[in-house]
Amino acid sequence: MFFRRKKQDGMYHQLDDQLAVLTRDIVNVHQKLDTLNGIAESFRQFQDGAEHSIGRLEETLNETHHELKQQIDQQLQQNFYPLEERFQQLHAEIHKHDMAIEDLLDEWDEKSSDEESVKLRLREADETEKLLLTLFESYQEQFWSLKHYAASKDNTWTSQITLMEKNLEQYRRACAISIIQDCGVSVDYALHDIIEAVETEDPAQDKTIAEIYRCGYLYKGKVRKKAQASAYRFSKKDKKAKPPKK
Repeated sequence: MFFRRKKQDGMYHQLDDQLAVLTRDIVNVHQKLDTLNGIAESFRQFQDGAEHSIGRLEETLNETHHELKQQIDQQLQQNFYPLEERFQQLHAEIHKHDMAIEDLLDEWDEKSSDEESVKLRLREADETEKLLLTLFESYQEQFWSLKHYAASKDNTWTSQITLMEKNLEQYRRACAISIIQDCGVSVDYALHDIIEAVETEDPAQDKTIAEIYRCGYLYKGKVRKKAQASAYRFSKKDKKAKPPKK
């Protein structure tokens, strides 16, 4: 009995020890549960605060967005819309300028066409002028030859030709034509082509025109043809020595 009771007491002690350990474990578990509950409560409080902060942040962002939108709209009204109106005005002005440039180009084309027409007429006028001057030269040479032939053959013809020449002089002047035909004037190598020298004892005649062989003429102040002429050249002749007196 003694051993049985001792054995039972040992078992009770073991059970007490196990119960004490189990109690400690339960206490630890309760402490951990309390800690977890505290953490969970803190997390819920944090979550509530975060949700509240997020809500406030969303409200702040919405308010800021609204204010920015109002400011942007105001800036657009103050800056962009006037610029848009100015742009439209500039576009209208550019369109007007384009139309003006097109009109100028059309006018330039017309002027270019007129200019080409004027150039063509000027070329035709130059050709006609050359032909008329060639015709005049031919007429003047024939007239000059006829004048000199009549002077050597018949004075009646000479007077008639002189009268014709006076009548034609006004037309020559109207055409800006001057005849180089005067004798007795000083030699001008721009006007005269001297082809012969005539000896003279008169010093006053030296280097003057003796005779015109072919007349020349000026057209619009410019020499078109020189006159072919002879010019006097002063020559002092030695007198023969008188025989000595006896």
